Amino acid sequence: MTFHDRLKQGSPLLATFVKTPHPMVIEVLGGTALDALILDCEHSPFGWADIDRAVLAARAVGKPILARLPDDQPTGLLKLLDMGADGVVVPHVSTARQARDIVRAAHYGDGGRGFATTTRAGGYGRLGMKEHLDASAAPTILVQIEDPAAVDNIDDIVAVPGISGVFIGPADLAIAYGVNDLSAPRVIDAMTRVIASARKAALPVACFTGSSGAVKALYDRGVTLVALASEHTAIQSFFSDEALAPLRARVSDPMD
Repeated sequence: MTFHDRLKQGSPLLATFVKTPHPMVIEVLGGTALDALILDCEHSPFGWADIDRAVLAARAVGKPILARLPDDQPTGLLKLLDMGADGVVVPHVSTARQARDIVRAAHYGDGGRGFATTTRAGGYGRLGMKEHLDASAAPTILVQIEDPAAVDNIDDIVAVPGISGVFIGPADLAIAYGVNDLSAPRVIDAMTRVIASARKAALPVACFTGSSGAVKALYDRGVTLVALASEHTAIQSFFSDEALAPLRARVSDPMD
């Protein structure tokens, strides 16, 4: 079953953002119980060669991989899908027209994705046209809802055929609404509206959280895919003062 199929199935899924542009990080995370990895190409220094190596590493360890691109430009979508990524998270999608343009650019057809099988996705020429078209028919396309305009237009956005789901960015919503608290009523109300609209349209909802303690609450609210923090957060948490204090105490206790 593909990641796209699992997402549509509605079972709770857990991913994390990858901030470090090195394939070894992907290999390490490939040994975890995470359902998918998301390259953060918007807020981290990923170049195209870095993305290519990360996708190659993910395929080698059998871990589904998406990438959050910096923008919605067709050239980026084309390159990412040709590399063989499972899908894309597109930031700052605020209108149905923008969502339709993204879907068109990510699919083959008139005015859409340029065709080539001489890519990783096409088996470097080993796949025939029909075989490649069939394999590429359903990329995961998550449109990120992180602006007030997107919330206002959410019913039209979720009605666009071809999008796989919506991805809520709570922090950007908070900033856009002029608050610095993710639990502010305006943020909660906006998230509730987006989740309700997506569920009515039978679309999965993804959402970011930096706290493992918030994961169950998001599932309970109707979120299907939770993007939990990043490998940076995991490293910092493991070696935080709070985590290391008991170890230091035992070392300094001569009676232990």
